[in-house]
This record gives sequence, C-alpha cells and structure tokens, in this order.
Amino acid sequence: MDQYQNEKCRAIEDACKQGDLSTLVKLATSTGGLLTDEARRQAWPILLGCNPQSRDAAQEQASQTWGKLPRHPDEDQVQLDVDRAFVYYPKDESEQSLDRRKTELSNLIVSTLRSHPILSYFQSYHDVVQVLLLVLGESSAAVAVPRISLMRLRDYMLPTISPARKHFEIVSAIVKSADPELADHIAEAENSFALSATHSLFAHDIQDYGDIARMYDFLLAHEPVMSLYLFAAVTISRRSELFEMPADQSDILTFVISKLPQTLDIDALVENTLTLFEKHPPNRLRGFVWWRLSQLSVLKTSRQGGQRQSLQEAEDLARKQIEQLRREEVLQKRMRLLATYRRPVLSLTAALLVGTMSYWMRRSGQDRHMWSILSSIIDHLRSPS
Repeated sequence: MDQYQNEKCRAIEDACKQGDLSTLVKLATSTGGLLTDEARRQAWPILLGCNPQSRDAAQEQASQTWGKLPRHPDEDQVQLDVDRAFVYYPKDESEQSLDRRKTELSNLIVSTLRSHPILSYFQSYHDVVQVLLLVLGESSAAVAVPRISLMRLRDYMLPTISPARKHFEIVSAIVKSADPELADHIAEAENSFALSATHSLFAHDIQDYGDIARMYDFLLAHEPVMSLYLFAAVTISRRSELFEMPADQSDILTFVISKLPQTLDIDALVENTLTLFEKHPPNRLRGFVWWRLSQLSVLKTSRQGGQRQSLQEAEDLARKQIEQLRREEVLQKRMRLLATYRRPVLSLTAALLVGTMSYWMRRSGQDRHMWSILSSIIDHLRSPS
C-alpha cells in the first residue's frame, strides 16, 4: 500500500471515530473509494445510519427471537436463491466454507423478512445481502440488512412492481436529458432494462468482488436515486455500441442494455454519474417524472437525512405505500370497468332521456306542437322546388 493509500486509510479511520459523515462521503466517492474491507467495516454502518449505541442490544434480541417468528411466505424462493449464491466470489473457498456462508446468508434474509413481514422478497435481493455479509460479517450485516432493505430497496420490496416502474422511467428521463439522440435511438427498448442492475444495486451483474465493493462505497454514500443515475451513466458510456444496434429491434436492444459490460472503470463511472446528477437533477428531468413519483417513494423519503430514519419510521412509510398502491389498484379497476360499460351506459342514458322527454311533451301538450313542426318540415321537403 502506497503513501496515498495509507494516508487515506488513516483519514477514513479518523472520520469513522468522529462520526464525520460528510468526510466519509467524500472519501467513499473519491478515487478508489474506501480501499479496504477493514475500512468498509467501520464506514458502511455509519453510511447506512446504523446506531452503534443500540446495535449490540438489537443484534442480541434479533438473534434470539427471529427464529420464533411466523414463517414469511417467500422463504421457499429465498432458499432457491441462496442455494445458487456465491457463484463469482469469494474464490478458492472449500465446499464446507461456502455451505457455512450460505447458512449465514439464509439467516440474514429470513430474519429480516420475518422481523419486517411487510417487505416482499425479490430475486437478486440475495445478491445485495451477499455483499454486505462478505464485507461486514454476519453480526454487523444483521443490523445493516434491514436498513438497506427499508431505506434503499423498499420500492422493490412492495407487493407489486408498480413503484419500480417509476424508477425505470427516471432512468429513461436521465438519458433523454443528457443525450436526446441516444434516447431516441433506444426509445423502442423496454425501460425495464434497468431492473436487474438497479434493484440489486448492481450486485447481480458485477462479477468482480473488488468492483462491487467499490461500487457500494459510492452508492451507500449517496441517496438512493444515485443508482439510477449510475445506470444511466453506464448506458451513455456505451453510446457507440448501442448505435450499432438496429433501433427497430426492441427485444435485442432491451437485452443488450440490460447486460452490463464485465469490464468497468468504476472511478470514471462515479465521476460521470456525479456530473449527470449535477447537470440533470431529479426535479428538472423531462416529462415531470420526478413530480409524478409518489411522495412515499424511497427515492424521496431517503433524500436528505435518510441515515437518521428509524426502522419503525421506514416501515410506517412502507405501510402507507402499500395502502396507496391498493387505492390506486381499486381506482384502476373502476376505470377499466367504466370503460367496458361506457357504451351500454351511454345508450341506456340516451334512451332514458328520450323517454323522459317524450313523456313530458305528452303531459304538457307539447307533443302536438312538435308533430305540427315535423309535419311542416316533411311537407316542405316533399313539395316541388
């Protein structure tokens, strides 16, 4: 380790001891990020807002009680994903060691889901938890996983994918603001191309452990929307490659964009992402996509001071989001029902109106006057010009 790295490691250690969040953010963002897992074990809990005073007590209570909590409906899928975890890293570990890690990974996920049953599991969630486990170890990860779930991944852990679709719209809006020509070229692609990378915070797509740890240094140091800007930066960096693809073949475009290159210059991407964010902040994106985003979205509720949020506050927000989603679903069903029966209803309304008018005209004697007018018109039409 050279002199620069030694000095940076000391600066990270000092910032962690002092709880200096702003300095940690700068260090995590600068070239090389936090450099080592030893530094990350100190810094990541602070970036995630873990409370060191209550951590030990919370861990002890969770470790004693989660096994007695009701089973979460998604646990079968959790086990399927855990069974195929640790494919790319760590390397050169024995089968016995990997089995132990899988047990720890399963415990972390299941304990989080049982302790916060309002959350729904999604495939690739295990990739996120895997990174936290490898860097922090099981004990510290047990505190970090609920916080990253409720305060960064919450929109992906609701009963429907509807909130996540708003994230994809933001990615498209960022690309359109920064590079309209590229945006027009890939307009036929489904904007769900961002799903795999963004909902796993890139852990599902990046196969190098050093790269994903460095990426998490940056992402954990910034608000959740930064992961969307990062994906947009990756897409724009592939401009030449994407222009070689036919614009009218949406399936191919969607597939190519969704698959991240395996060789990434993380530091350059971080710089480009920050530039995108500064030039095209969320509230100035085209199409008013930011304003159409729910005020309960994690992208908004974790913007400023997200580290100070409690798990209970974040869980309350999740509950309100679910209630909002249910109201929207009911409204959409009613609108579809109204559209289905619109013509019959209009016909019935017209018939009732005509019937009512006829009845009124007969009762008031106006029908004779109306027939007189109609007869005059008919006679006029029949008479020779």
